[in-house]
Amino acid sequence: MSVQNGFLALLTQGAAYGSQLQSEFLCRAAHRRQLNPGQVYSTLDRMTDQGLVASAGATDDGLPLYELTAAGREAAAAWLGGAPADGRPDWDEMQDQVLIAASLEGVDALVVVDGYRAAYAEKIRYLTHEADSRALLAANRAAELGAKAAIEWLDEVAATLRSHPGALVQPRSPERPRRGRRPASEAAAPSAAAAQAESRSAT
Repeated sequence: MSVQNGFLALLTQGAAYGSQLQSEFLCRAAHRRQLNPGQVYSTLDRMTDQGLVASAGATDDGLPLYELTAAGREAAAAWLGGAPADGRPDWDEMQDQVLIAASLEGVDALVVVDGYRAAYAEKIRYLTHEADSRALLAANRAAELGAKAAIEWLDEVAATLRSHPGALVQPRSPERPRRGRRPASEAAAPSAAAAQAESRSAT
């Protein structure tokens, strides 16, 4: 869900099209090496079906734009306002959420950082090191080391945010990628023209 939530967060900065969201996401969540274009558009289709985004027209060269609905704005605000409430923090989700929140103007990323820190501290508190199974003891020890590493990373981010407010904020890039998925009707047009040409040549 972090890609969907990341797109919602990015759309708080204004309408955007698919490959633009892809580029912005990878730029702000720098730990990610790639984001499959198929995942980008399937995520946008799902967000549209869920009523989180709606059409905002198109760019000058015909790429469809997306904007947040009221439900989408509410979901984005919730994601940018704290860590998961279920007490099971995820490393990748944490990095996406913290780095994207820190990159957006007007978002208090320290709220997200503090929420994740508390979640990981709670996770450590509930791990047991008294068990009959060596496998369970090893798994708990590994989970504890992972949680401590996450807390250490969060502390470094918090120190940066406190000593250099706004240091991680990135304005929307003026260089927008020109690629993107065309509307279905437009994409089908060349295929239809090719079929007609093939039919004419056959006769």
